Order: sequence, then structure tokens, then C-alpha cells
Amino acid sequence: MIEKYNVLEHIRMRPAMYIGFLNHFGFNELVSYFIEDFIRAGIYDIIFILKKDNRLIMKWTSPEKTLFNTEIIKSIDQYKQGEFYLSLAGIIALTEYSSIEINGLPVLQSEKGNFDILGSINHINEEEACSWMIDFIPDQDIFKGLILSYKVLNDLFRRFSFLNPNLKIRSIDESGDEQQINIFHYSDGLAEIIDYEVQKRLQYDFCFFTLNFQKKTEYSYSVAFAFVDSQIFKPKIKMYANYKETILGGSLLDGIIQGFKMFLKKEAAKRDIKLNISSSRLKKHLLLYGSVQGDLTFLGSTRWKLGTPKVQTEIKKFMYEELKLYFANNEDKAIHILQIVQDE
Repeated sequence: MIEKYNVLEHIRMRPAMYIGFLNHFGFNELVSYFIEDFIRAGIYDIIFILKKDNRLIMKWTSPEKTLFNTEIIKSIDQYKQGEFYLSLAGIIALTEYSSIEINGLPVLQSEKGNFDILGSINHINEEEACSWMIDFIPDQDIFKGLILSYKVLNDLFRRFSFLNPNLKIRSIDESGDEQQINIFHYSDGLAEIIDYEVQKRLQYDFCFFTLNFQKKTEYSYSVAFAFVDSQIFKPKIKMYANYKETILGGSLLDGIIQGFKMFLKKEAAKRDIKLNISSSRLKKHLLLYGSVQGDLTFLGSTRWKLGTPKVQTEIKKFMYEELKLYFANNEDKAIHILQIVQDE
């Protein structure tokens, strides 16, 4: 049996254990815990407001009988391995000041990890939808010299939104003289990002074809890419696992590339073409985004490389099947793409 201890004290004593770097990256990690918990609870419409004095406000409406409820607040200082304990505990532990309101009633106030739960919490009716607000300032004793950046926060919101088409994040900047508002909602997910990248980066008609697909096993996959016929093109490849970017690639990227190569080799064999293509050569033609979610294994302490063999096996098969289906009705394109990779 695990002995209970004050998780807030432990987070304050060893913050890097929970959020990594004690800078913008670590603060974004702290906020990302919240967004992931929102998704688990079926909460997809979220408002973030950056205020003066380095304050950040989060607002959302929780559905009736939600998993994100007042019981989490009441046991916030106790260790619970599961959803919600780390996000809320992290905010309370690592902030100079924080407050929580539900339906306009203040229910918690904290300062540097010390908190008071107010009696008004007992008047919250969780059989109905509730409006929540959390207002907090990062603790300068933890995040030394950190000034919250609207742009850096927006990068985080944008990533979550295109990886989960259900999310709608409204980001409001009230820290300066003029208010700014950005809304992050990508109903087509990664496919929308690829379309944006193609329009932004290609001044000429070099995009040969685009393709996107989603698959569900015990893992959830989403892949979108454009194949570009250009010698001056700068490729871009982004892989994500459980909403985190796997900078060093790993299983998902390896499987996608292997599936693509398997398709090309089989198409070449059908036409008696001898094809020898390396992964690096193929990547030179790709705008590629891929995402996987599930119970994943990572390689290394940084978690920058995915090491889940089953993911690699499954996505290789899916990639091959999707390409085969696409080119069944685009035979001329199949011939041309073989010429592109063969002529280099």
C-alpha cells in the first residue's frame, strides 16, 4: 500500500521531476496537464486569458456529473495516481497565488502551495453544469524570471487543437494596451495543418498529392502528408505521441516511412522497375504530420523518441493500405512518383 503524503510539498520541493525545465517549456507542460485532463473529462471549450502582472486565467464549463469535480479540490493535497491530481495540484503548488471559483463562488485560495478550501464549496450542485475559473500567477521562486508569453502559450494551444479536432481554445491577451484574441479550432485536424503548410510554403504548383487518414485500434492514429515534387523544397516532419512532440521520431515515423517504401517497391516490382530508395531520400519530399495516442512506451528520459513496436507494425500496414487505395484510381501518379524518386 502506498503511504499518503502531501503531494503539494513534494511538487514544490522537486518541481523539475513533474514539469521538467523551470522555464516557458516547464510552464507549458504544467498547462498541458490541464488540457489533457479537460479532454479526458469531455471538456473541449476552454478560454485562456493572459492578464497584466503575469497572471493567467482559465475558464470552462464542466458538464453535469463530470469527473472534474469538487472532490478533486477536497483531496488536492493527497497523492492519487490518476487523472486530475497532477494538473490541479501543480497549479496550486507552483504558483505565487491561485484562486478557484465555481459558478462565481470562491472555493479555494492558495499562496505558494499553502491553500484554504472555502465553505462555499459545499453549496456547489454538481448535478448541473458548472462554470469554473482558475486565476494564478507562476511563482518566481520556481520559475525564476519567467514572463508569460502570449505567443509561446498560443503555440501550445495550437498544437493541442490540431491534434484534437474536438478542442476549441480561445486565447485572449489582455496583458498589453490592446486586446488580442485567437481561436484555435481545427475541425479537420492534421489535414487542415497540411493544407495550411502547402498554401504557405509552396509558391508554385509543386505539390504532387496529399493524403490523410485516421485509424483506431488500441491506439488512435492520425496521419496527414503532402508529397512534393521539387528539388528546392524544404521538408517538414512532425510526430506526436499523446500530445507531446517526439523530436527524435521513433516507432510512428519509422512505421510510416516503411509503409511508404513498401508501397513504392511493390509498385516498382509490378512494372519491372528496379527501385532502391532510402528513407532519407523519401523524407526529402514530405510535409508529414503524424499522431498516436494510447498506452505508449518512450525511449530515453526526455521522452523524445517513441519506442512502441506495435505502433510501428500497425502504422506501416495502414500507410501501405491507404497508399494502395489512393493510387488504385491514380495509376498515372503512381508511375510519376516512381520516376521522381528513381531519378535522384
